[in-house]
Amino acid sequence: MYKVEKFNNLPDHQSLIDRVEEVLTKDSRVKGLYIGGSKRADDFSDIDLIIWFDNEEDRESMKKDRLKIAEQVGEIKAESMSIFPYVYVVFYEKEEIKVDYCWNVLPPENRADRAHVDILYDQDGHLKKMKEESWKLDWDIDEDELKHKVKHYHIGISYTVSKIGRGELWDAQDCVDFYRKYLMEFEDIIAQRKRENYRRLEEKLGPEKLKKFNETLVRDISQKEMFRAMDAVFDYFNSYLKETIEVLSAFPYKQAEKMYEYYEKMKKNVLE
Repeated sequence: MYKVEKFNNLPDHQSLIDRVEEVLTKDSRVKGLYIGGSKRADDFSDIDLIIWFDNEEDRESMKKDRLKIAEQVGEIKAESMSIFPYVYVVFYEKEEIKVDYCWNVLPPENRADRAHVDILYDQDGHLKKMKEESWKLDWDIDEDELKHKVKHYHIGISYTVSKIGRGELWDAQDCVDFYRKYLMEFEDIIAQRKRENYRRLEEKLGPEKLKKFNETLVRDISQKEMFRAMDAVFDYFNSYLKETIEVLSAFPYKQAEKMYEYYEKMKKNVLE
């Protein structure tokens, strides 16, 4: 059985992987298996299992047989199809570990994050080739996409202000959280990570950034507090993100200036 490095000190995770490998490598429909997900793991980590097939028919067939196959791996506490059409989620009873069974059709594309996967089974060498080619790739920042996101970040201020101004404060709280996620998306783009939102913030941001990011949390449901939280969002953006976004020529100066002016005017009107 293949020993997954990040699970070296997690025998329950490794045992579950061993059983998954034993069951699925006996299935003629399966042409490849690897473990993806984060590079690090702990007791609370799930197992991201990616399964590869030669054709769509085998993938559909596996989908129909999903429960029977999952039951061969271990005793199930809960299971469900994900909102994604080819991700089956199982929480196992004994280990209290979640396994995401993700089904794909060959050939795989080369991606920088796939250089770090752990290959369990590779019938025809497709995954080995994918991993070798992926090592040669670097993350690239799509400057056009970043520019679009930054413009959307600024135009969205008007929608957030409308929610606060009308007193639709639970919706407004969702808007503030949307902006908090935007900050993390910008952090991930600039650091050339895949999008992770709030995952492992303590490690990604460090104590200084994390302290300032904590200020963006909404503490109570009031107009004054919503504006305070949005002020904190803008402070974080200007302190840690704006300079790099300017260097990448992705900052919309005129639009940003007008939207911040609008925000300050409406905040004054609402709070007075």
